[in-house]
Amino acid sequence: MDLNQPKVLLFDLGGVIVPWVGIIELSRLTGQSEAEILAIAADMPIFSAYEIGDCTTAEFLEHAPKPFGLDVSQKDFAALWNKWVRPPYPGTREALLDLKVNYHLACLSNTNQSHWDYVTAQHNILDVFDHAYASHLIKAAKPHPSAWEIVLEDMSVNSKDVWFFDDTQANIQAAQKLGIKSFIVNRDIGVLPLLRELGLLTNGEAPKDI
Repeated sequence: MDLNQPKVLLFDLGGVIVPWVGIIELSRLTGQSEAEILAIAADMPIFSAYEIGDCTTAEFLEHAPKPFGLDVSQKDFAALWNKWVRPPYPGTREALLDLKVNYHLACLSNTNQSHWDYVTAQHNILDVFDHAYASHLIKAAKPHPSAWEIVLEDMSVNSKDVWFFDDTQANIQAAQKLGIKSFIVNRDIGVLPLLRELGLLTNGEAPKDI
């Protein structure tokens, strides 16, 4: 493999491989702006605790709807919470399978037990990765450097050999500080157009020297 090419392609999931529409849907349900929804979530310790596996799904479902003013049962909120994770962007699974011919594929997702189980059961996507890392399982979430450090150590790979794809600028910047070449993804369309732009899907041609 050319020294300029990555050995590992590391992907976020929500907004990169699968659409995550929770903020949009909460805004629609509550009448609050997306900025207000994000601010409420940021002030709720239960969200960050669930993301790194420090609370149970039952505890999360008990507390999560209340600050948004949602009068729904835990069962109904659980159904909504999972349905906000949509099937993979069209063509993405097939593209990842093509990439596996030449690259080691991994994902690193800030997620939770409920979403992880749902994606595994419903969306037929995690099996395409050689390694799959979830924040609630590794007990670390992006943009904290430990999230990538755990991944690099587990895969026994150097940061310079990894290309990382994420839809959040803070995560991109954090990965770059670790020496990982990183690319911001437009969450409206997912990662597939970017993979084509970089030349990663052009019948074995080397990717562009970015």
